[in-house]
Amino acid sequence: LTVTSPPYWNAIDYDLHSANGNDVWHRQRNYHALGETFAEYLKQIEDVFKQVLRVTVEGGFCAIVVGTILHKRKHYAAPMHITDRLVNIGWDFHQDIIWNKVTGGVKRAGVFIKYPRFGYFYPNIMTEYILVFRKPGEFRRGMLNEVPIDELYKRDIANNIWHIAPVPPKSINHPCAYPEELVRRLVLLYSQQDDWVLDPFLGSGQTALAALRLNRNCIGYDIEQTYIDLATQRIVEQPSSRKFNLVPRVQRLSVTA
Repeated sequence: LTVTSPPYWNAIDYDLHSANGNDVWHRQRNYHALGETFAEYLKQIEDVFKQVLRVTVEGGFCAIVVGTILHKRKHYAAPMHITDRLVNIGWDFHQDIIWNKVTGGVKRAGVFIKYPRFGYFYPNIMTEYILVFRKPGEFRRGMLNEVPIDELYKRDIANNIWHIAPVPPKSINHPCAYPEELVRRLVLLYSQQDDWVLDPFLGSGQTALAALRLNRNCIGYDIEQTYIDLATQRIVEQPSSRKFNLVPRVQRLSVTA
């Protein structure tokens, strides 16, 4: 299994952040390690997941956490482009899951409050995609019951929209760590004990932490030595996991014509 979240093109300057930590403003467009243009970025992503496909066992899975990208007032449909690239290089598209970040997102809807007329609506971006691919071959089937069929499963995990709060700002010295609960679910649902879990964009080490806690092995890569050191430190120290999960509650509202 691969669980990863590739860099968001040039939206975050990882070089600047790795050198200075959370004390500097790193959400700027000076990062070009994955290409100066969006087309170059997609080619880099394609090259990485060609290698992931090569080392994945037949029937193995790959889960990519990625959102759309805003740049200079243009909205780039990165998840759709990445899906097309991966299918073209040999992956089978298996499933898409929407990660509803619940308490964090990009605020955009205010313009419609000021101008409540057609053409001015830009919704707040509260979600990312979890794109699940499978390497062609015989399906791998686990032997252990790893996910309890409890209230969390029935109200959240069973659906293709997961409500998981993001990592609180500055709680991890990484600009965009995803929550361990997200990795926990993917590891339990798409691998079995003693399997190998790969993260080619290791970052803060969230994938490794979850995989090791669930009796999997893990291999991770990163081009920033600062993040390799951070992930290693966190694996050794074993920080505590969040003690609660969120579940959605539906409330009926009246609608006026």
